[in-house]
Amino acid sequence: MGTRGYVGCPDTTDPTIVHLRYVHSDAIPEYLVPALTEIQEQTFHGDTAATATALLRCTWAYLGTDVSTDTTFLAGDTPIAGVGMAIEATPTDPPTAVPVARLGELWEPWVYLIDPATNTLTVLSTDDPTNPAATYTFTHTAGGQR
Repeated sequence: MGTRGYVGCPDTTDPTIVHLRYVHSDAIPEYLVPALTEIQEQTFHGDTAATATALLRCTWAYLGTDVSTDTTFLAGDTPIAGVGMAIEATPTDPPTAVPVARLGELWEPWVYLIDPATNTLTVLSTDDPTNPAATYTFTHTAGGQR
């Protein structure tokens, strides 16, 4: 099994809350930061808000732009072209809302927060979530401007 983690975004009205979806595999920063950047740039043409919205729609087996509608993984998983392999493509529950102060209680080691307001991706270790491991600014913004 690969490293597990979460992708999500801050709540737009309450900065003390984040909304998260589980990622089952390949959630190490060395893989997931470039994958999330490619998803934002290639699949959503620099639209950070659309990227965050898409990532919050599903629970993920893994993420990557190489997924097409013909990609197969495990029975029951659904390919979402250009985004990843969804474990649950039409979940019945909304994304998990977690207080920022409780991120250190999560079982999985990594949290990736996409903030459309600042056009950033913040990588947090659940071992020390108050000190981001890294923060990246997406260089491709909506409308194709860099």
